[in-house]
Parts: sequence; C-alpha cells; structure tokens
Amino acid sequence: MRTRLASLASLAAVVALGFPGLQCAYADAPPAPRSADTVSGDRQPPTPWGPHMEVVDASTQRLPTFDQGGRQYVLGTMGDRYQVRVVNPTGARIEAVVSVDGLDAVDGRPASLGKRGYIIPAYGEVVIDGFRTSLDAVAAFRFSSVRDSYAARTRHARNVGVIGVAFYRERPPPVRRYLPPPVYQPSPPAKDAPSPSPMLDGEPGSAQGASRGAAEADRSAPAAAPATRPGLGTQFGEARESHVVETTFVRADSSPNVVAEVRYDDREGLLSRGIDLSPPRDPRDAENELRDTAQAFPPSRFAQPPPR
Repeated sequence: MRTRLASLASLAAVVALGFPGLQCAYADAPPAPRSADTVSGDRQPPTPWGPHMEVVDASTQRLPTFDQGGRQYVLGTMGDRYQVRVVNPTGARIEAVVSVDGLDAVDGRPASLGKRGYIIPAYGEVVIDGFRTSLDAVAAFRFSSVRDSYAARTRHARNVGVIGVAFYRERPPPVRRYLPPPVYQPSPPAKDAPSPSPMLDGEPGSAQGASRGAAEADRSAPAAAPATRPGLGTQFGEARESHVVETTFVRADSSPNVVAEVRYDDREGLLSRGIDLSPPRDPRDAENELRDTAQAFPPSRFAQPPPR
C-alpha cells in the first residue's frame, strides 16, 4: 500500500484507517511538553501508572478534574477548545481507540472496540485535537450545547458527555529460527480440487454485509431530544492542520487491556452532582491566620533564653 510521509520529522501518533488488521496512520505533531498540572487540593485525582488519558485545554493544561463514586468528571466551559492527551509510560508502543460522545474520533461514526485508533510510541504521548476529516486535518473538539454537538447533529446524542480510550498492546514479532532447507522430493500428481463458493452480498461475514449492518445500526441508534437537554456536548469545530501517515500495528489481544473513561459537563452540571467546585484551601491559609494574629508587643517583661 502506498504511504504518505508526514511533513514533520517527529512522528507522534498513529491512526488506523478502514481495514481490520494492520492499517494505521501516524499523526505527525510532535509530543507536547508536559507542563506542571494544576492540582486543586485533593480533588485532582493522582496520575495513574500505565497508559492513561487526560482532557487538556488548547495550551495542553489539564482541565479541572474531580473524582466521585469511582468516576472522573471534567469541568468544561462553553465554547472552549479542548484536546485529549494520551500518555504511554511503557516500553512498548500501544494502540489507543478514542471515543468522544460515543463517536469514533477517526471516522465520526458510532464508536466500537473493533475500530482502529492512534498508536502511542513507547514512553511517549499524543495530543488528539479533533475528529479526523482527512490525513491532513481534523475538526477541533469544542465544548458546545448538546443541541449543537456533533453527536446530536448526526442523530447520536444518546452518549453525549463521555470521553473514552481503549488501549491495546502490540503483538511481539515472531522469534526467527533457522531451519535447514528441506530435502527435495517429487510431488504427487495434483488432483482437481473443488473451487470455494463465492460469498454472497449481504451474507454474514462479507464486507458488503458488514457495511450494510453497520449502516442499519447507525440508522436504528436512538437519538435523544437534544433541544431539551442541558449541559455540554462536543462540537464539530473549525478545521485544524493535523497530518498523518499509515503504518502497521497488530494487536496482541482482540479485547482492550484497559478502557479509560472521563465524563465532562459545565459548572451547573457538576454542582448538581454534589461536586464541590469552591476554590480549594491554600496550604498557606493556616500560616496566614497565625501571622494575622501575631502581636508586636506580647505580654512579657523580660527576654528569656531559648530552650537548649
């Protein structure tokens, strides 16, 4: 298959396009520098070890994130652009299938674990900044109303408000062993073998049947009434340059090794869940209170030596 080389030398991500098995593509944006994340008291969950994802703003600063009931919630703001940063602290590259509002971040159709995704290099990270529209561009992720979200406008608003990443390990290459050449032996006369019957259009397992089934699933997907729903969704935003090329990747397992999810909403939505969004107490508050009550002339008649 003909491949397209990325315009930048530093390759940062891989995206799989269309074919089950091996076809993927690299995003060419260099890994963004890891700046210090803002920690809001004990509300910011600790960074997990192993492959994980974070929701960051346009400058790759981590958005405020809160833990509640074993789930993570991100505070978004209407109209702001956000990105999904996927981090791989392991010594082998991995594949990350990204879902936003229940839609695949590559083809914009309903997400599935069977689809292919971005390849994260060993000890590297990739910042995914939109729904992919070609090998050279994406439509930016922007917080919007549910009604204006990409999912609602494509009649798939049921899963608005959740971002997910499924991680797959790579199958190691086979061990090569030396085998001596076989001893030549004449082959027996070939017998006529019956030719296999062709697979019919629409038969289970055929490419046409799979495509037709996916299209029917898309049409039958329930579409919630977005006009009456409060909170945030993700808009199909402005075009942004994001180059990719194709590469190969073979999964070690048919199921993902880890599936990470984070939910997002606006301030009112998180407050309705009982999540405390008040400014965290600064560690210096206690010291400041002590200094505020300090006395220039405390009640003491004479100086006392310090304790030994």
